[in-house]
Amino acid sequence: MTFRTALLLACLIFTLPCVSAHHEPAPRTSRPLAAVKRSITAAPVLDGGLTDPLWKEIPPATEFTDLQTGKLAVDPTVARITYDDDAIYVAFECSDSQPEGVIGRELERDTLYQRRGNDSGGSTEDWVEVSFDTFLSFKENDQAKFAVNPLGTRSARFGGGRANKAEWSGAWEAAVKRTPTGWSAELRIPWKVLNYPTARSIQKRDFGLNFTRFQYRTRIRSQWSNTGLQNFSNLIGRWKGVDVPRGAFNPTLSLLPYTLTFAGDGPIVERMGVDARYQATPDLTAVVSVNPDFATVENAVQSIGFSRSERFVEERRPFFLEGGDYFRTGQFFGLGPLFYSNRIEQFDVGAKVFGKLTPQDTIGILLTEDFGNRSDLVARYRHDLSPTAQAGFFVNQKDAKAGDHNSVGGLFANNRWGKVGFDTEQYVSGGRVDKTKATGYASANNIQYSDGNHFTSLRYLTASPTFQDANGLVFFNDFKGFSGYHNWNREWRKGAWRSFEAYAVPQYWWHQDGRPYQRGAFVGVNFQTRSDWSLGINVNHSRFDDDTDRTVGLDITSGVSNRFKSYGMSFKAGTQGGAPTRFLGPKLSVRALKRLDVIYQGGIQEQKGWNRQHIATFNYQFSGTRTVGGRVVSLTEPGKPAATNWYVSYRNAGGAGTELYFLVGDPNAVKFTPRAAVKLVFAR
Repeated sequence: MTFRTALLLACLIFTLPCVSAHHEPAPRTSRPLAAVKRSITAAPVLDGGLTDPLWKEIPPATEFTDLQTGKLAVDPTVARITYDDDAIYVAFECSDSQPEGVIGRELERDTLYQRRGNDSGGSTEDWVEVSFDTFLSFKENDQAKFAVNPLGTRSARFGGGRANKAEWSGAWEAAVKRTPTGWSAELRIPWKVLNYPTARSIQKRDFGLNFTRFQYRTRIRSQWSNTGLQNFSNLIGRWKGVDVPRGAFNPTLSLLPYTLTFAGDGPIVERMGVDARYQATPDLTAVVSVNPDFATVENAVQSIGFSRSERFVEERRPFFLEGGDYFRTGQFFGLGPLFYSNRIEQFDVGAKVFGKLTPQDTIGILLTEDFGNRSDLVARYRHDLSPTAQAGFFVNQKDAKAGDHNSVGGLFANNRWGKVGFDTEQYVSGGRVDKTKATGYASANNIQYSDGNHFTSLRYLTASPTFQDANGLVFFNDFKGFSGYHNWNREWRKGAWRSFEAYAVPQYWWHQDGRPYQRGAFVGVNFQTRSDWSLGINVNHSRFDDDTDRTVGLDITSGVSNRFKSYGMSFKAGTQGGAPTRFLGPKLSVRALKRLDVIYQGGIQEQKGWNRQHIATFNYQFSGTRTVGGRVVSLTEPGKPAATNWYVSYRNAGGAGTELYFLVGDPNAVKFTPRAAVKLVFAR
């Protein structure tokens, strides 16, 4: 049996569980909860203790479901919610049969969503969360989520995305308390920090609502209204009959002017700028940035390793993070992100408007201007046809003096019928990129099936040789063909093994003229033990034109669910790009002295020479807003001299009021830059 035949047989074996007989759980439906309004004089005192008599009068939300098993969680959770003319109040009572096992670790605000992206399904600690779908759009990106851990550290994720400045992200409060039977939490969420429909013709309205708890000791994630492992947003609960106070919102203009002073080898440089955010209505926001400062923002570092396409690097600049979800188009398992904000490295003036025109209509418009050099336009519109269907259009344009005059536009739509979903994207491009004709087309069509522990996707993709997106990250063009993905995973509540995952990614592409392009498969398995070890094994066999990739990879980690005490190693060997390759990636993440976080990520690759990369970061957290941190990046590439960059910074930011940054070095330079910078941001 050849290596390739064995690999394809493994793909078939991994897909067998999808069609095997299994017990079908009872159909899930969303749960209703009647709204209870209280006068402002009855607002609870936020101390985390739940001793206020008010809470005894509020109907409880109980019977939280373990998302993995579909059964009631072993340790019960009780949530309550009420509101007055100023705010919404939420209470959680979390019982734990081993209260000494309740864990709180994070100290910095918004850490839960920053470290886990938009998915709060994993964590290094216990937490509780309340989610609001105020527009009843049943879209994950439209939801506002508020979470707190047993230390009282708050995390929020707003629909559309917001920057982390307190004046923009909203001043909400939380308090917690340890109890003999577990822990409890109280949240106060002012109406003015939420986005919600503004139509006054409706006296009372229904909101989407859910309560979620993560118990670190057991790794159980439980919900009041069970949306399932696939997170079907239409199954979110209902908060019925909410009478939104008429005076709860007033249009708000927030100004964040800054001053920045650089001192180094040359003359002292001073610059000024301002960011402004205007909340015109609870559902529509405008942001303007004049002469923004990106030099002091620590960009993500692109890791080394063989890749036939450009690697994606996450965005960290506040202007692009604010409302960023409203511009998100394209999928990583498809063509790639059609708008990749890192393409816009600098601008003089930028403006964006985003939000809801109606509860069913979402819009985002972005304009940037680098005077005399380039201008950029991005626009996206989405109409919700039903709780599980949507359609819209996207436009992306770059006009640069250097020669890029490129436009991309197209339509997208998706629908889901129970466990089966379908989505399609159709785009055309025009103009020129790097003085090359860019008139082309691209299409992605995907059908998927989600059922508990199974997820299967079959996608047909095509892109003409001349399809170009100057402001996007389109991984490949000049191809057509099929790609698939199947994932099967399982968790166990008892025994030595905690979880298991198997996945297969077959791919068969041809060039547009019919020549074979990319074909083969990538398969892998991941194990996690109850003692918090993980082991991953993957095998790849693919042909790219005349090259063959044949690799075996191994990843082992101790403390996989605890970033404060985690270390591991990844290894890959075989052939890539027609040459033998070996890769070794050590990693370490620890917390020392109670508040000092140290993270190391290394990469050593041998392929036609040696590549070596070492990234070490540290961060000492004095409080939720004051930190001292830094990063060292060392890179050695074949035929190039070694380069090392480092910087150290002090930051007093993340809260309300004036922010202070002091920086030695340049976070994003190739080599260390002998300079110091002081930045002040004033809130107005």
